[in-house]
Amino acid sequence: MWSILFASLLTVLLMWVVYIVMGMVDKLVITPLRIKRIMNRQGVKGPSAYWVLGNILEMVKIRQAEANKDMKTGDYNIMSHVQPYEAQNCQAYGKMHMWWFGWQATIRIANLDLIKQVLAKDVFTMPQIQFKILSELIGKGLVTTKGEEWALHRQIVNPAFHQGKLKAMVPIMEKCASSMANEWEEKVKDGGGCVELEVSHYMANVTADIIAHTAFGSSYEKGRKVFEHQLSLFNFIFPKLKFFIIPGYRFLPTPLNIKILMTQIGISRSLNEIIQARKYMVNMTKNASNGNDLLGLMLTATSQKTQDVKGGKVHFGMQQLMDNCKTFFFAGYETTATLLTWTMMLLASHTTWQECARAEIIDVCGDGDHPFNADMLDKLKMLTMILNEALRLFPPIVNQVREVVMDVKLGDLDIPKGSTLSFPRLSIHHDPELWGTNAHEFKPERFANGVAKATKHPLAFMLFSFGPRFCVGQGFAMEEAKSILVVILRRFHFQLSSNYRHAPCLRGTLKPKYGVLVMLESL
Repeated sequence: MWSILFASLLTVLLMWVVYIVMGMVDKLVITPLRIKRIMNRQGVKGPSAYWVLGNILEMVKIRQAEANKDMKTGDYNIMSHVQPYEAQNCQAYGKMHMWWFGWQATIRIANLDLIKQVLAKDVFTMPQIQFKILSELIGKGLVTTKGEEWALHRQIVNPAFHQGKLKAMVPIMEKCASSMANEWEEKVKDGGGCVELEVSHYMANVTADIIAHTAFGSSYEKGRKVFEHQLSLFNFIFPKLKFFIIPGYRFLPTPLNIKILMTQIGISRSLNEIIQARKYMVNMTKNASNGNDLLGLMLTATSQKTQDVKGGKVHFGMQQLMDNCKTFFFAGYETTATLLTWTMMLLASHTTWQECARAEIIDVCGDGDHPFNADMLDKLKMLTMILNEALRLFPPIVNQVREVVMDVKLGDLDIPKGSTLSFPRLSIHHDPELWGTNAHEFKPERFANGVAKATKHPLAFMLFSFGPRFCVGQGFAMEEAKSILVVILRRFHFQLSSNYRHAPCLRGTLKPKYGVLVMLESL
């Protein structure tokens, strides 16, 4: 009897090993060879690659060599500096080519009509490596879910970003920005009327403050600490990105993985306490409203809500609530802080535009500490032009990717299952064929008649994506950026410091490697 049981267990074990081995052979050998054969047959080629490692070693070597250099101040043609490997491949193989991230084939698609085909349908998924990275950072929220689960998340999160709700958040944004400006005033006084200031640090802090207030309201202090832990989590995860291609690496009990796990547990515990405290307060006061902050609006939209779908139910409960709070912070904080930092650099470099924006702000919103509202922000046409141009030249997210889950035809191209499509946002934003010969120059006037007339293709300015998964926080980000800049421009004049080093780099988002140093004076 024992021998039969042992033989059965051994058979099951062998079958499991065979299954794993076959899966690895398919992933590492069969699928890559098939993709390469299909794409090469259609004339889409790229650099030769190492087995399993792909082009990673060469990519890292070239990027690190370029990262050690500074660019000339005022040079906004940053493609070959920020993405030198991709720029090199474009020169050698054309705008459409392929390279290998490990065993994962990446096909660069720069044709905007093909990109529109992909983004218009929610049938292409997030690549597994990107999914693993984001899942460790923000869990399974709006960004990382798909299908019916994503639809339910979107339905619940949407009300928080309704135009009416956003208008109510502007006074909070103004208050947070004014607090930062008060601190700047003290520094200017201490500096004798002029002070050198590194602004990226302040932009990060003020956007984090705004999101903590708008997400958690009266629980702002606790929410701010949660977000600080989330930033620590990002700093823990970032060094191990190169290991994500190794199957199962993130589950190994390494000191770094243990630190990441403990931070994740701490974040979830703190968020759970904030949510339970809000529920308790509502029950004790018998208040029908959960509040007008993001947390309250999501609590109102769902009480352990489920949605019937084919094959079962999609659930939105406590964990999903927490994951969307994390998503809201990371997506909103990082991108808006980066946008504001680059906008400050551009306005400090082009003081004529700074003066024009200031004059418009004073005309529409009044000077000094006069309160402003969302309707006033909507009238700031010149400031909108400046922000759009900053987003064009320095998009926080330089590439967008989608994984092909089934063989598909895009235009005349046959795209095989298992490949990843990469849409080069930075390259598209700097393409002279789309933006004219001054594509690498700071020219906000190109947006004078709106985004649609600024370029030769409606999708060339693809910052907030397109299709069903367009960025739900687009309106919030622009209201936040405008509010902060209104406060700054009404109270300060600034120009670029001679100590500023121009070195855009990729670290999650497109950032200035050494920050942005400006010389700040009160008006």
